[in-house]
Amino acid sequence: MRLAGIMMSSLVLGLAACGGNGPDEGETEPEATAPTIATDMESPVEDPFCAFTAENTDTSGEGGSYVFVTSMGDAVYHGYAKLDGEVTRLTEVEAGFGAGMETRRYVTEDDSVELEVILLDPRDGQAESEHSGSVRVIYPVEGDAVKFYGECDYDETGE
Repeated sequence: MRLAGIMMSSLVLGLAACGGNGPDEGETEPEATAPTIATDMESPVEDPFCAFTAENTDTSGEGGSYVFVTSMGDAVYHGYAKLDGEVTRLTEVEAGFGAGMETRRYVTEDDSVELEVILLDPRDGQAESEHSGSVRVIYPVEGDAVKFYGECDYDETGE
């Protein structure tokens, strides 16, 4: 009985040593990377609530080249961004207001990507519907912010 216990312990230790669950000595686990936010997305919705163009994008041509677009769903806002070359629909999960800006968070359906959108309040000389700001991936890892400008289609009450 004691011999069986010793053999079982040796087997477990041997399997743990050979496991293959982690990187081999000298190897490192691959680092997670943030999806790339493209600046050349065509609007995925017919009448977007807000549409933002990357700050450094030439808009002299026809059509739009957007970095982020929002639409209103059933009691929820949806955002759209082209992530790693694919137009992706996200759902707003949080909105904060104050200090001259709005901060909004959007997640993909499977919660695998989270974006943070910052809208700066309009400055002197700008219409109430005009905004500048940025969008960036904050999950699974933080990515670089893409600065943008654009407009939102508010109704008469400004909401």
